[in-house]
Amino acid sequence: MFGILRRKRPIVHAHWITPLLDFSSDADEFYKSVQEDLRLREVPELVSERIQYKDGGFLSQGREYLRLRRELLIFDILSAKFGTSWWFSCRSSVIPRSIGLWDFLLALLMMGGFAAAYWYMFGLFVGSIVMGATLGMMLILMVAAKSWNGLDDLLLQLPVAGIFYEAIFRAESYYRDDSRRMYVSIVDYVVREKVKEFATAGGIEEVPFNSVSDSSQLTSLLERIRGFVSLVADAATPGKRK
Repeated sequence: MFGILRRKRPIVHAHWITPLLDFSSDADEFYKSVQEDLRLREVPELVSERIQYKDGGFLSQGREYLRLRRELLIFDILSAKFGTSWWFSCRSSVIPRSIGLWDFLLALLMMGGFAAAYWYMFGLFVGSIVMGATLGMMLILMVAAKSWNGLDDLLLQLPVAGIFYEAIFRAESYYRDDSRRMYVSIVDYVVREKVKEFATAGGIEEVPFNSVSDSSQLTSLLERIRGFVSLVADAATPGKRK
């Protein structure tokens, strides 16, 4: 209902996988090697972290991925064992940016709560000045964020304020678009080269990179329930039975 409280799932746009038969590697060392290479290349505004994706349900085993993020563009990278074999995979995705009516109304309610608190503490006149000063400080931070990478990234992650900040203070330009493409190109190149490096060190000469044309998307439990209900409803409709 409230997008502010709902975790946004990345939309996968590209995905490749490298299967290596009868091969073994070290996932932690691979992740560290990718991170170190990108650190030396000084990719601007790059955020690196380890995340856990469940193999199946809530109680299933988790799998550690390396996530690389710049703005709303992310790479989820995996290095893992598969029986006596090993595989590397890389997904490039975009975290969707959206705002609904409830998000907007909740944001207005929060702002109204702040205003009411200021008026209660300082009175109507002084409280209005304090509220105006607070909004002015937020605008100053948004203007200054263009030259402050950490603040820029923080503002982009905010649900409603982030959309306002991106629309007003981060206007699209050729440079911004080219920077995103450079980021995607560099990260993809580095990950592929590291896969080749680790595979070659293990005695593999031909390293395949298999593109996945129908990348699967993560779905929530609610979305899966809706899909099941829709499937049952279709099956129960006489005109749709086969």
